[in-house]
Amino acid sequence: MRFLSNALLFLTTSTLFLASTLAIERQECGSYASADKIEASELAIKAHAAEFRQGRRAEMKDYVFDVYFNVIAKNMSLAGGWVPQKQIDDQMALLNKAYVGTGISWKLVNVTRVLSRYWHETVTLGEPQAIQMARSFRKGKSTAFNVYTVGFYTEALNGYSAFPIDYRTDPYEDGCVLLFETLPGGVSRERQGGTLIHEAGHWLGLYHTFQGGCVGLGDRVADTPPSLKASSGCPDFVDSCPGDGPDPIHNYMDYTNDTCRTEFTPGQIQRIQDSMATYRSDPTI
Repeated sequence: MRFLSNALLFLTTSTLFLASTLAIERQECGSYASADKIEASELAIKAHAAEFRQGRRAEMKDYVFDVYFNVIAKNMSLAGGWVPQKQIDDQMALLNKAYVGTGISWKLVNVTRVLSRYWHETVTLGEPQAIQMARSFRKGKSTAFNVYTVGFYTEALNGYSAFPIDYRTDPYEDGCVLLFETLPGGVSRERQGGTLIHEAGHWLGLYHTFQGGCVGLGDRVADTPPSLKASSGCPDFVDSCPGDGPDPIHNYMDYTNDTCRTEFTPGQIQRIQDSMATYRSDPTI
């Protein structure tokens, strides 16, 4: 009886712990671009376009980016962040599917697995340990997309990413840090691979569709109507900035559930192309 009682206590405690873990309300993305960074990026993109287009219509160029997956786990269990290869392969398939028609494709070239409870639990945006981790494992040049999966214990995030302009100031911070549970097959109900699609969008030069709210230049893309704030769940219709068109709730750069996010606009695709031509066209840099 004592053994049974202890077993039931352990099961109950474990269930409560799992429930509390799943109940954490996480912000989809911690990526942030300051007004100065946005302006500097815009000037660089426009200067590049003026120099190389010379009045001609830009043709879509195909880019194949090497992807380096860095699994940072606290132990060798799934709950500890030891992501199985199948989840990584499924994530890569979703990533490539989402970017069909953009000129962007992704090639998984390496998976590095690291046992570090410290990094798994404490790495988050702007903290020294995140920089230390990236300096230890980042591979490649400006055209290499480094992904780090962690636990985000100290901040309720699903992920964050660098922007193309960031590579020029600190190449080691160029990449994406991702909650391991957001990969396909993870425990998150709302997130099944879409978070990396979203973060890759930042790495390619896109901002949130709700950037700046209802005023200003927003995400610098003309065909994404402005939004007052991020959307969540999978609503039928949202129009938070009356007169500017319905919110782009199905766009990958919003915060709606993964099943709701299905598209990039032609304007976003052009912006990706312009950003890549400016910042990530030379694999030797």
